[in-house]
Amino acid sequence: MNKYIILFFLGLSSVSFALKSQNIDQQLSYYQESNGKQQVRIANEIMKIYNNAQLTEELVVFKDNTHIDSLNQQVWYWTAEYYYDQQDFKKAIEYGNKALPLCRDKGIEADCLNLLAMAHFRLSQFREAASYAKQCYILDEKSGDLDVMSSSLNTIAGIYLGANQPREAEKYILKAIQLAKQVDNPARMSVLQGKASEVYHALVNDKKALEHINIACDIEKKLGRDDMLMVRYAQKASVLIGLERYGEAETLLKDVIPFMRKVQDKISLGIACNKMGKALLAQQRNKEAIPYFREAAKIFVESGDIANEMHSRRGLYESLWNNNPDSAKIELNRFDLLKDSLYSNANAETLARYNAEFGFDELQKQNESQKKVMLYVILASIFLAALLALLVWWLMNRRLKMREDALNATIKALSSEKNIVNDKKENIQLNSQDNELLQKVIDVVKNQMSNGSLSIESLANDMCLSRSQLNRRIKAVTGVTSQQYVMRVRLEHAKNLLDDSNLQVSEVAYQCGFDDVASFSRAFKRTFGKSPSQHRNADK
Repeated sequence: MNKYIILFFLGLSSVSFALKSQNIDQQLSYYQESNGKQQVRIANEIMKIYNNAQLTEELVVFKDNTHIDSLNQQVWYWTAEYYYDQQDFKKAIEYGNKALPLCRDKGIEADCLNLLAMAHFRLSQFREAASYAKQCYILDEKSGDLDVMSSSLNTIAGIYLGANQPREAEKYILKAIQLAKQVDNPARMSVLQGKASEVYHALVNDKKALEHINIACDIEKKLGRDDMLMVRYAQKASVLIGLERYGEAETLLKDVIPFMRKVQDKISLGIACNKMGKALLAQQRNKEAIPYFREAAKIFVESGDIANEMHSRRGLYESLWNNNPDSAKIELNRFDLLKDSLYSNANAETLARYNAEFGFDELQKQNESQKKVMLYVILASIFLAALLALLVWWLMNRRLKMREDALNATIKALSSEKNIVNDKKENIQLNSQDNELLQKVIDVVKNQMSNGSLSIESLANDMCLSRSQLNRRIKAVTGVTSQQYVMRVRLEHAKNLLDDSNLQVSEVAYQCGFDDVASFSRAFKRTFGKSPSQHRNADK
């Protein structure tokens, strides 16, 4: 009975706040147009709204002689906090930038920097987010407050995690936990353990991730904070999905999702819906997954969260494919558009590291310069120049073909479960360990392509090797780097799909881990001498 009474009053509170919040934009407009005592009076009315919304711990009241800079700093900062709470991150950034130059107190300045970092992070603007977060940490470090230092490090870890750099995130989160252990703040420790769980989940070390999230859940149970326990359960669901314990993940999310709907935490709700969709999809319950992915996509469209919307679109593509391929293709196209938008927002350094893992750097450069190359070909169409270009192309491809023949022989040998690889110069006997290594690489790569986690780092983790060890062993057997070998496996798989299925070229590219058709076509043609379409039509 008490539960329903609490939810009833929570609903009344939400309605009341919604009615008051309708006046914020108007009040801010009046505030900026006024001056003197009238401006102070309007500022006090604005602060009452923020206090009623429980943004401020106590009501802030300005005196008539409050300096205009102090007045603006407080109004702009708490307005930024208000819009962040409403998940309007663009407006939060707008007002946070107004407040920042007016901050005279280092503590307030650090709070403002942290808010700006989180707002940019929510919009997948990782470069800006990391910049503000590191400025915040510098101020916190000067203060000597270990608790706030650990909080800043947690923010930085989250940003690097969102930017797909979990190894960088690991450094910051472990440092944060080390500092927090010196301070008696269990609530902070719960947050840090939850973030550590997310980091190790991204590193495909779900056993360690489970250890961290269980610590966080135990802390929240002792503190009696049901709302935060639901957040931890959502984090735990991700780990359980990684461990293929889908039923347990689904059970947790059945508690989390209704709770997030009631408290109107839309971002957490969207993330939880994505996780539920993923758990159902893994159990071949595609139709049940669709409404969860759709609900998540709607939330992230409204909030402008590109990174999380990409997960929703990908989930919809996979859920819809068997029964509604036309709708699935629409979701795939939306995914591609979001990817391009995310790339335009992300830090160049972040993208360089991300692309290097997948071997996309060279392909991306080729795509960007394609128009220039075409123009050059037209201008160089004189007979003698064309003949020379043709001769160079033939020589280069012949050399490349010789290298590929040896690698292709290895793949074919593994596919037919033979231990002998025929080389033009000599016969090389693969021992059972080499054979087992290469076969496992192929199996892991194909599995990673299907779940969207393809990277050399995660491949090495699955093989229980360091990245350098993996590269050394593969090169010793095949004569090429691990990255080149993985690329070849992906392209061989793509060729098989083109031969044996009716999938469109864009769909084959996606299933083989490529983010765009242009990169896929370029790699395919460079390897096999034909574009994917030409290869498919060759026998027709």
